[in-house]
Amino acid sequence: MKIAILKGKGIIAPHVTDDYFQAFKELEHDVLLVNIDQEFGIRDYQAILDFKPQFILAYGYVGITRDRNGRFLWREEGIPVICLHYDNPLFSLNDQFLNEFKEFPSFYYHFVWDDYCEKFMREAGVSNIYPIMLATNPNKFYVDTNIVTKENELAFVGSIKSVQPSTNLQHLEQQFIDYVVKQKINNFRVPLFDVCMDALANPKFQAIHILYKDHSEVFWKNIYYPIHSRGSSIFRKHVLGSLSGVDMHVYGTQEQLNESTIVRTTVPYNELSMTYQKHAVNLNISSLQLETSVNNRVFDVFASKGFVLSDYKKDMERVFPGVWEAITFQDLNDLLIKADYYLTHKKERDELVTELYNHILEEHTYKHRAAEILNVISLNDSPRDSVQKRSSDHDQKEHYKELMDSCPICDGNDYTQLYKILGHRQFEANLHRCTACGGVFMDPQPTEEYLNWFYQNIYYSEDHRKKMGWDTEISNVTSGMLRSYEMRMDLVESFADQTRFPRGTLLDIGCSTGHFLAEAQFRYWSVQGIEISESAANEGRKKYGLNVVTGEINDDIFENESFDVVTAWDVLEHIPTPHSFMKNIKRVLKKDGLFVANTPNVNSSASFHSGSKWRHLDPPLHVILYDHISLRILMKMHGFEILKISSGPEYLGQLQIIAKKTTD
Repeated sequence: MKIAILKGKGIIAPHVTDDYFQAFKELEHDVLLVNIDQEFGIRDYQAILDFKPQFILAYGYVGITRDRNGRFLWREEGIPVICLHYDNPLFSLNDQFLNEFKEFPSFYYHFVWDDYCEKFMREAGVSNIYPIMLATNPNKFYVDTNIVTKENELAFVGSIKSVQPSTNLQHLEQQFIDYVVKQKINNFRVPLFDVCMDALANPKFQAIHILYKDHSEVFWKNIYYPIHSRGSSIFRKHVLGSLSGVDMHVYGTQEQLNESTIVRTTVPYNELSMTYQKHAVNLNISSLQLETSVNNRVFDVFASKGFVLSDYKKDMERVFPGVWEAITFQDLNDLLIKADYYLTHKKERDELVTELYNHILEEHTYKHRAAEILNVISLNDSPRDSVQKRSSDHDQKEHYKELMDSCPICDGNDYTQLYKILGHRQFEANLHRCTACGGVFMDPQPTEEYLNWFYQNIYYSEDHRKKMGWDTEISNVTSGMLRSYEMRMDLVESFADQTRFPRGTLLDIGCSTGHFLAEAQFRYWSVQGIEISESAANEGRKKYGLNVVTGEINDDIFENESFDVVTAWDVLEHIPTPHSFMKNIKRVLKKDGLFVANTPNVNSSASFHSGSKWRHLDPPLHVILYDHISLRILMKMHGFEILKISSGPEYLGQLQIIAKKTTD
């Protein structure tokens, strides 16, 4: 894909723009970066036209370019624009932009970082909006082994501007701003907008309420923005000034906040990573424009293997499921307790840092965000190429089966809709949770023909792999992948007869390119694979000389009782007919044979905190998702004794099972 990126002015915006430029290049897309820090000129315009991009991407409204006559140039040229809103988009939304977005919604993609801001945009009448978080760039924020962390030191790195006391108190606007900031200081956990709405209910501020209802553009720019810009510094001073008795290095202010403050100059952006590593505990005190979202400091500190305590934001639960409470403070007392604890408990602090460092690099880099953007774009026809796409794509073929009348796991007929989401290639999915077994399934399900087409033509394609952030070369294998295959075989062999040699026969269903089968073969197992994608199966044959059958397991393939072990790694969620699948696994297993598998746990804490954005809700591919109960039910229905069922080590929210065939 060809993407032009416009880089404008700002404190953080230019760095975020550079990070996306690098991320798209790492995903092997053709990217043009145009710096318009001064102004956008005719040469820039012509350079973009000559490049012929499929999309233009920019921070905020920087990419909305107009000529002297007010015409929107990129829409006139048929080029859609991606707007990255990592600030409140209503601060600079004007009537001209709003009318353009309403009249030509398909030309503008709005990626918004905050749930409240997303709601504000929709209420204003803007469509084509998608959520996106901030992230980190591991090339800028990384571990420097030469830096020695100074224990017992707190640090805050951020902007704290000098704020003059209000003198013109007869002005209602200033009274309102001061009142809201004061209420926010007393309500850490409550989003600023909710504090503001409570204040508007005060009869004293009736005029401000009328302004909000009837002249919203004026309210956002003249009232809400000053609350953020003035209040952020007041809020930060209040928090930092309340800490005493410990060395506290404050970067970015000239004011002595208390007797423990060590005033430091502003840190250049390229030195932030080193600064985060110097101090035992870094504090993140968000600016007041963040209602629910997490700012970049949190991602950057952990990517540097530093430690950060952050004020509570709802998205902390989504970014750090399971551990968010340990690294957030919800009021001053909570901050004092946790700061003292982590300053005096290095071991516990280091354990969290190691865990979250890996988590950030695995899920929260700008490369991941770029892949999210590409995923959205691939689900929507570009105004430029929609006709060509519709004529050549598979979209005209039948996608859906008839609606089901019972749960595909337990046959129960009491279930409720959980989510309605859009998956790959605009596949719209209704996901239902069964009341009886707890399983989640698509209804209607995709047809076998559509799934087969997807796996053969899309799943292993270069474009799809780029979109997902995967290595485009399917034969490549990383050290992390090799370690996961070792752990999988360790799991198999921990329940197999350790004295037997040769080891036995093993079938891997959905074996992909055969890397796991190769590990089993290296351990002297006699192996067989089956894989739906011919391209992936052929790679396993060529690279490892494996015996891999192309297709799906059914009644006519493999002899009865021919395998000691059957494995299915991240396969169960792809199977629309689980009983037929388990019937054939039971058929091909020898007596007391083992079935070993993993699958996403739809009732995990990771799923709960991510909600409809959980990455394993993946239409049309993940047709059924299990939890501990529904998976046990499926195994029992087919005469398997469960030897172990637990969380898996490969990703958050993984479910792992080992079961033994016990009945004929």
